[in-house]
Amino acid sequence: MHDDVIGNVNLLTEILLRLPVKDALRCKCVCKEWMSLISNPQFCYWHTLGLCRKHKHKNNPNPNPYYLYPSGMLCQKTLDCLRDKKACVIPFNNCSRFMQLNAHVKFEGTLSYILLRSCNGLTLWDSIPMPWSNKLVKQCSFYINNSPTGRCVRIDKFGYEYRFSRPYLAFEPWKSPHYKVIFLECTKTTPKMSVYSSQTGSWSKLDVRLSFPNKNFDPCHDDGGVYCNGAIHWYDHSAYLDIDRLCFKKLPVLPIPRTGLLQVKHFGESGGNLYLIIEECRYSGRYDFWELKEDYSEWILKCHVDRTYADPLCVICQPPNEDEQEESICAILLVGYKKLVSYNLKNHSCKIFYEEEDNSFVDVKVYPYFETLASI
Repeated sequence: MHDDVIGNVNLLTEILLRLPVKDALRCKCVCKEWMSLISNPQFCYWHTLGLCRKHKHKNNPNPNPYYLYPSGMLCQKTLDCLRDKKACVIPFNNCSRFMQLNAHVKFEGTLSYILLRSCNGLTLWDSIPMPWSNKLVKQCSFYINNSPTGRCVRIDKFGYEYRFSRPYLAFEPWKSPHYKVIFLECTKTTPKMSVYSSQTGSWSKLDVRLSFPNKNFDPCHDDGGVYCNGAIHWYDHSAYLDIDRLCFKKLPVLPIPRTGLLQVKHFGESGGNLYLIIEECRYSGRYDFWELKEDYSEWILKCHVDRTYADPLCVICQPPNEDEQEESICAILLVGYKKLVSYNLKNHSCKIFYEEEDNSFVDVKVYPYFETLASI
């Protein structure tokens, strides 16, 4: 029976496709045949598709209902990117480990590596000179990394300068195995868009000129853009850029007065939905959690959180339990700069999934972390 399974490539493939990411990677050590099979880009794509889940919201009108559940949080401290060039991966199962960018070339001591984006299993890093370095910015590069597989691809910056927006990473494995890196070039009147495609391995500069959604819009000085469902969204300007149609569209505004008393604590994406965390200074001690309806018609208030309890970092979707029909929408809260807490916005339950001995989560950025075999 054992020999029949090993000798049947189709049956073996079906078995390996059902393994978790870590177990599939361990199986590469069994023999050369298994190594070749699991390393095949087509196998990696099939395995990643198997991880994609359908929405379990009732009456979900989303035309692209697939997405990935994050398996943990990816944190980077300012000192880590300058000194150790690493980020901390904190799974939701109460343990931690450190991930270091695994580049094809050896790290240069004069460069620091900053984590910019995380998108469905891939991360985008930027390399910049140290303050004391004489190295030119044009000699630096972007990097696309898949931490579980240890793969990393270096992308030249295509004449990237600081008058451009920060790059955006677009990767939706349920649509295509290929990813894109996008940035906008700011001119006096209109922006232009440059796109790197992993399918062609090259940059393309689009000549189509885009009209600004409003006169104050400046994507090159606004790092708050969020990629979701084929578009880049900016809450501060109530607009989003449809990448396929190359046009700006309007986002609905919150049904509350937009004054200087409002402070955006987080604007991000999870499970194909956009979430917004607002601190209203007029209601001292409270954070409001908003979700944008999937048809982009309006913002829905999900809940309030007492500011004296914790600081919110982001919002994520988590898989439903055996006795639940829908996935959970949870806020990741920072308590006392040393505890990370998952707070369920529906039933208001809390779970501590990581704790440090000292106040080590000061000046830290967090991103969702996904484990996939996605090829880059």
